[in-house]
Amino acid sequence: MLKHHKVSQKEPKDIAFFSSTPVNKIERVESVEGFFCALCSMVFSNLNSSRFLILTFCLFATFAQGQKWTCGAPLDIPLELAGSFAEIRSNHFHSGMDLRTEQREGLPVYCAADGYVSRIKISPFGYGKAIYVTHPEGYVTVYAHLQKFNREIDSLVRLQHEIKESYDIDWYLKEGQIRLKRGEHIAWSGNSGGSGGPHLHFEVRDSRTEQCLDPMRFGLPVRDTLAPVFESFSAWSGFEASEIQTNQLPSIGHFVTGRGASDTLPLEIEPGKLELAVSIVDRYLSGSGDCGVKSLKVFVDGNLFYRMEIRSVNFNTTKAVNGFVPLGIYKSKSGQWYRCSVPKQTPLKEEVSMLSVPVEIRDSLIHSIRFETEDWKGNVATAVGFVQANLPNAPKHANAISLKAGEEKIIATRSGKITVQRESLFDDTELLLFEPVFDSLMPPVVEFGHEGVALFSPVKILFNLNEMTPEQRKKVVVMHGNYSKRKSIGGNVEGNFIVASSSNLGSFTYAVDSMPPTVEFVSQDFFDTDRVAQMKFRVADGLSGLESIRPTWSNQWVYYEYDAKNNAVTVEIPLTPIENETNEFVLKVVDKVGNETVYRKKFN
Repeated sequence: MLKHHKVSQKEPKDIAFFSSTPVNKIERVESVEGFFCALCSMVFSNLNSSRFLILTFCLFATFAQGQKWTCGAPLDIPLELAGSFAEIRSNHFHSGMDLRTEQREGLPVYCAADGYVSRIKISPFGYGKAIYVTHPEGYVTVYAHLQKFNREIDSLVRLQHEIKESYDIDWYLKEGQIRLKRGEHIAWSGNSGGSGGPHLHFEVRDSRTEQCLDPMRFGLPVRDTLAPVFESFSAWSGFEASEIQTNQLPSIGHFVTGRGASDTLPLEIEPGKLELAVSIVDRYLSGSGDCGVKSLKVFVDGNLFYRMEIRSVNFNTTKAVNGFVPLGIYKSKSGQWYRCSVPKQTPLKEEVSMLSVPVEIRDSLIHSIRFETEDWKGNVATAVGFVQANLPNAPKHANAISLKAGEEKIIATRSGKITVQRESLFDDTELLLFEPVFDSLMPPVVEFGHEGVALFSPVKILFNLNEMTPEQRKKVVVMHGNYSKRKSIGGNVEGNFIVASSSNLGSFTYAVDSMPPTVEFVSQDFFDTDRVAQMKFRVADGLSGLESIRPTWSNQWVYYEYDAKNNAVTVEIPLTPIENETNEFVLKVVDKVGNETVYRKKFN
């Protein structure tokens, strides 16, 4: 509801617009409607003034723009954040806000504004159960990690599951199919998909561009009484922030809490081009989650060195967060680490405003570094640290491979090749290639670069499979990581080769997956009121991963839910026998290379 403020009761003077000729005065008004009536009266009594008409039009346009769309609270509890908009996450910027739900599931979720359901997506990964609501003002709100939908929505969603015979659905609805009012109950909060604990993920998007925007811009009532806190900073030279090795971190200094000054004076670096990174945490209230900030400025000896401001999040460019952070430090240390330089190549254009001014430090003087930051509520914080070029320059590797950001590079190996795509690297770099020989009977191992190298587009790994039989090639997958940490990254077999894409550098090999998935019966419950039995299973695959899950009752698909993070499958079975049928329950689980396991149970 608009809150109308009384206009000043002082008698206005004659008003002249770009002219000495006076125009009629606007008498005191006490409502928006009164203001427009008075303004219209002035317009018609001053039609001889074209400048006045132009100004009036501008005033109307300005007022119209001021009627900004707002969103209400999607929960009926005080809103506290577990995660903020655009904070740094693994491989992405956070696209919305994570609202706490008192560490439990089942809180009512409400529509933030008038609109209609435009999309419902259900997956065992990512957002889990999610509702998308389109609003006529040009925005979309998203409600994710839900436990279940309201009765009307759930009945329609069940039909989609049955039509597709799948737990995964991505359903785009027609305008007006499900209309909603502001404050209408739509679902219950949950922990579905890739959620790490009960909460509600809430987003606001521009419906034209799909850009994610800060929900606090639209009046989401989130209290923020605390300024950000600087925790640590790092300084170095001789290499880019996108190539820091996780096991060889540069110098890191810590700020003294409450003082904003570093307790290590100064950080020592090699002479050369200064590189910086800083760790900042923002908490909205005492005890809230560690959140990210909106903007950052860095000054070296009083001169601007770097500035950035986050404006929006785009799903097409969100992986560019890997070049926005010092990836090697981010993977090794806790906290929100921000790189204080602009990569040579980055797709972040409209989403983040960035500027950096290179600084060379080759003297032995102590140089001051001043950091300034602002959170999404406008709270600000500052901190000061110091650096000194006092270390000898490290030797370069003679056999390193030079790579240029923006250029494709194909690197031959003894067992195939590696393709670095044009969009893979954020900065020029030099990487080592190593092909250890462990056993001639074992698959080859290729070690290229390290996991601290930031990538936007993946690199392609190709292995020659000449020594394998055609049957073995059907079951082969590419593996990434060292020893016990190796995981499948899949791959496509093309003739005598397998090709896989990887978003990380490091160690690669391949393996044959000949083991079928495991299916373990957990429990069975009967619900007489619904004439439904609920069977629970634990399903998993040790190598290539699960491709499909299909439960049937008397050869007909039945509804199930799949919780991937807990390897849990819950199936609903009707207790009413089907005449002339076997009344047999079958659960078929298939992995990504075609191995399958079938569980069967007959009911009398």
